[in-house]
Amino acid sequence: MGWIRACVYTKHRIVRLSDSSQKIALGLAIGVGISFTPFLGTHFIQAGVLAYLLRANFLASLVGTFAGNPWTFPFIWWAGISLGAFIFELFGLPASVTPPDEATISVIWDLIKNEPFRIFAPWFVGGYLIMIFSVPLSYMLFYKLVSGAKRARRRAREQRLHRIAREVTGQQD
Repeated sequence: MGWIRACVYTKHRIVRLSDSSQKIALGLAIGVGISFTPFLGTHFIQAGVLAYLLRANFLASLVGTFAGNPWTFPFIWWAGISLGAFIFELFGLPASVTPPDEATISVIWDLIKNEPFRIFAPWFVGGYLIMIFSVPLSYMLFYKLVSGAKRARRRAREQRLHRIAREVTGQQD
């Protein structure tokens, strides 16, 4: 129940942000897009800088980065590396993203130390391309969700105020 409660709480906090639906949706979309980039550990910084430059909601951009999490990172990384390798192959550039036959920690560490661009370069290209395409798509989704939630919240508040006003004046339905 803890994860569900945390998600519901986050949803309520996002809807209650005082910014416009457009800025909140753009912030969330930026955070989601940044999750596809290969610079792990800098996603908050990248999302914050991009939100500032695009005048999006800063807090929403930070929340959006949680699209990249331990459950989604393997799929995100695979998508970025695969797209990058495909693009490299289109241009005739070497992009060997197949893992070694024996993928132990020491083999992978040697690969990272000795050939860092074997995986990183395709991941960089693919990750940022996915980011560029995911931001507009997720913006449309988040805009509909945030604006609908804000409308519902506003309607509920108005109904509550009307009910209180009727109770104070003694009117009945």
